Amino acid sequence: MGLANFLGAAWRRMFPKKGESQPGDGGSAVGPGANPGVSTTSTTPTAAGRTLLIHGYSASGKDLEPWRDALAKAGIGTSEIEVGNYVTLNNEVTIKDLGEAFDRALRLTQWSTGSKDDAWTFDAIVHSTGMLVLRQWLASDPFPKNDPRSRIQRLKHLVGLAPATFGSPQAREGRSWLGALVKGNKHLGPDFLNAGDQVLDGLELGSRYTWELAHKDMVCGSPLYDESPNSPYVAVFIGNTGYEGVDALANSPGADGTVRWAGCALNTRKVSVDFRREPKLKDAAGNPARCNITPWESGRLGAPVIAVEGKNHGTIVQDPDPSVVDLVRQFFTVSDETAYAAWEKDALAFGANALSKMNEDSRDGGLGGAGWQQLVVHVVDDHGDGVNDYNLQLYLGDSLDQSDVASFRPVPLIVDTYSRDASYRCFYIRLSDEMLTANTLGGKQKKLWLELIASSGSTLVEYEAYTDMNGDPQRLTIDHLGGEPVKLDITNLAQGDQTLLFPYTTTLLEIFVEREPLPLNAVSQLFTFLGFGQA
Repeated sequence: MGLANFLGAAWRRMFPKKGESQPGDGGSAVGPGANPGVSTTSTTPTAAGRTLLIHGYSASGKDLEPWRDALAKAGIGTSEIEVGNYVTLNNEVTIKDLGEAFDRALRLTQWSTGSKDDAWTFDAIVHSTGMLVLRQWLASDPFPKNDPRSRIQRLKHLVGLAPATFGSPQAREGRSWLGALVKGNKHLGPDFLNAGDQVLDGLELGSRYTWELAHKDMVCGSPLYDESPNSPYVAVFIGNTGYEGVDALANSPGADGTVRWAGCALNTRKVSVDFRREPKLKDAAGNPARCNITPWESGRLGAPVIAVEGKNHGTIVQDPDPSVVDLVRQFFTVSDETAYAAWEKDALAFGANALSKMNEDSRDGGLGGAGWQQLVVHVVDDHGDGVNDYNLQLYLGDSLDQSDVASFRPVPLIVDTYSRDASYRCFYIRLSDEMLTANTLGGKQKKLWLELIASSGSTLVEYEAYTDMNGDPQRLTIDHLGGEPVKLDITNLAQGDQTLLFPYTTTLLEIFVEREPLPLNAVSQLFTFLGFGQA
C-alpha cells in the first residue's frame, strides 16, 4: 500500500445511527457520540464519548473489537468509541510516519467540527506498538506542554494493554526472511511479504528510536507524564504468562510472549556515568560529578504495571478480563489525585497474585525470585560517537576486589544488541531479594559496581576512563600490553529511593568515555609536524 493510501486508510471511522441514544446521554445525542452536558475539554472525556482504541504491529483495528464490545457492555457505548487502524507491514513506513498519520486522522474524526479542530479531549487504550504511535504523536507536538493547544493537554487517560514501550524481543527476528513469511503482508502488490522493516527497527530492544523517544517524553527536562493537571493519568496492564502451543516458540524470559514485563511502564529513569577527562555531569550542588541519576517522578508517572492472571500478549486483547474492563471503566472517571490513589490501590490489589507469579518466573536456580529489571545502555565517546565494541558487567558483593577473582560471578544479564548500532544494548536482569534490600535496614551491607572494557579496534587510538577528578586515565582496552576492566563504585545507587534496581521498570544507562590518540602524553602517531632543518 502506498503512503497516500495509507494516510487515507489510517482511521476507520465509526458513526452511530442518526438519533441513537447513548448511555449517560439522558436522551438523544447532540452530534455523533456527544453528551450536551460534558465540555469538549472535559477531564473525563469518556463521559462525552471520546475514547480511542489503537492496535499494535501487524494487527488491524478489528483486533480491538473485543475490547470495544466489552467496554460497551460496561456502559461505554459502541458508537462512543473510535477504533484506530494503521499500516505496519510496509518496509518504508516508520513509527514517526504513523505518529503524523495519527494526527491527521485525529483532526478528521467524528468529534471534529473542521479539518483543523483540535480543541477536544480524549481517552486512549493502546495495545503493543500502539503505545509508540501515541507517544510519537505527543513527542512531535509543535506546542510546549503548558500551551493550551498542546497535545498532552488533550489526552486525559492513557491505558496501555501490554504496551511495547521499549520494544520487543521478537522485533529482530521479525525483520528476517522467516519473519516476513510469518508476519509479512500477504496481499499481492508492491508490499507483498513486507514485514515492516522500519517499524521493526524501532521495536528492536535497545533501538536508537526508543532511546531517543524516551529522551523526548520521559527523561527530558520537562517530562510529559507528571503530576500536573495537564498530564494524563496512566495505567498499564500486562499478562503474566507467555504463549502456549506452537506459539510458545516465540516466548522469551520475563515476557508475555511479545513484550518484556519490565519494558512496559512509563516510569523510566536515567543513570549517567561520565569517564571523560572533564566530566559534563553535575551533582545537586552544581559541581562536576562522575555519576548521577534522575529522580523518580511523583504522582501519575509512578503508576506501576498491573499484572493480569492467565493472559498473554494476544489474549489480553482477544479475550478481555471482565475485572480489567471494570478497572478501565473506573479509571476513565478519575479526575483528581485522591481518586487516582484509591483506584491504584484497588488495581494493585487485583494484580498482586498475578505479579507474584511473575516474580517467581524470574527465579533460575539460586538466582532471581524478586522480579525483572531492564537496563538500556548507550556507550559514547567524548565526541558523541557511539562505542560499538565494549563489555559491561554489573557486580554486587562485599568488596570491589572480589571481581578480580575469576570464580566471583557478576550479576547474570540477558543481553540484546541493537542490530544497526552496537553502542546501544539492552540488559535484562533477574532480581533477587538480596539485590533489592541491599543497604536497607532489613538487608545486608553490599557494594554495587560496574566493570567496563572497550576497544577501538585500532592501535592508533583507544578508549580511556578517568575515574576521579585529578588522576591519570585508565585504559579500557585489554590486549597484549595488558590492562584490566575499569571499575566504578555505584553503591550509592544501591540504596533507598536512588536505587538503580527496581522491579518491572526500565532504566536508561548512558556511559561517556574518552577517545584518545596513542601514545598518551606524547605526540601521537596520527599527526606529527615535519622536523625543521631535515635534509
